[in-house]
Amino acid sequence: MWQQVKRVIRDNNSFLISSHIFPDGDAVCSQLAMAQILRKLGKKVLLVNEHPTPTIYRFLDARKSIKVYTKALRRQVERCDAAFVLDVGSLERCGRVGAVIRESGMKAACIDHHKTNTGFASVNVVVRSAASTGELVYDLAKSLRIPLTRRLATLLFTAMATDTGWFRFPNTTAHVHRVAAALIDAGANPDHIYQAVNETMEWRRLELMKLVLDTLESECDGKIATLNITDEMLLETGARHEDAEDFVDIPRVLQGVQLIILFRETDKGIKVSLRSKDGPPVEPIARKHGGGGHAKAAGTILKGPMSRVRKLILADAKRLVTRGEL
Repeated sequence: MWQQVKRVIRDNNSFLISSHIFPDGDAVCSQLAMAQILRKLGKKVLLVNEHPTPTIYRFLDARKSIKVYTKALRRQVERCDAAFVLDVGSLERCGRVGAVIRESGMKAACIDHHKTNTGFASVNVVVRSAASTGELVYDLAKSLRIPLTRRLATLLFTAMATDTGWFRFPNTTAHVHRVAAALIDAGANPDHIYQAVNETMEWRRLELMKLVLDTLESECDGKIATLNITDEMLLETGARHEDAEDFVDIPRVLQGVQLIILFRETDKGIKVSLRSKDGPPVEPIARKHGGGGHAKAAGTILKGPMSRVRKLILADAKRLVTRGEL
């Protein structure tokens, strides 16, 4: 499975490492882990994303090695011999970084687990049964015989834990637990990681959560729960977009909820995050509107205003819940 990836690593000396817009824990940690692997092999790396690393994951990148793309960085990006794009199903999902990769003709290798991956890269390792991209990077490290240091184990454990909802989502397999055990043996500290990600909330994030919870609405007799995040809320609380990480999962605690939809105003449009809890797959809704993801977690970005996007997405969600199809 890894032969072509190994060839890309062997034949090039400097690598761009990027992931999707609004990166999550799996994206950030897979990038940092990939950088560790490549450096162990004597390679140079440049980590660049369209959007900043969420605050809750910055403890893993104290040196701020993941840069936010600017025009001033374009020359550095273009000078890389090849690229690794992680946890992303298309170059468009990388934002402006993806556009530079395409325009430069740079050889790209993709490591991903999304069902909607288009096989866009020169080399693709897409394992849709994997719970996270971090799980795949772990397999690559083993194949390359890279020693599992405490830092590498911590990064990979965080990637897997966040993409499996701390090992409680349906994508948590026996293999996931075996890998997690190996990472703990190598030095990953689950208690420390959980506290760092979930129990170091800043006041602005909690203030934003209060405003977002005020927008909670029920549809289809409680089977659908929706939340909104507006620019006005961010301005009022001083919060940033990354402070809303995982807000879409808050309504999971509600009895009877099958689908959860979070609508968020961004500079790219209205970001729609969809989750299924004991309900039908939400990936078809995202795919219908130009997005993608997994059966239980998917998303897309649509042009506003929010009222129009809500009406559009809710119509599909209601059909899915009541009829079982779009």
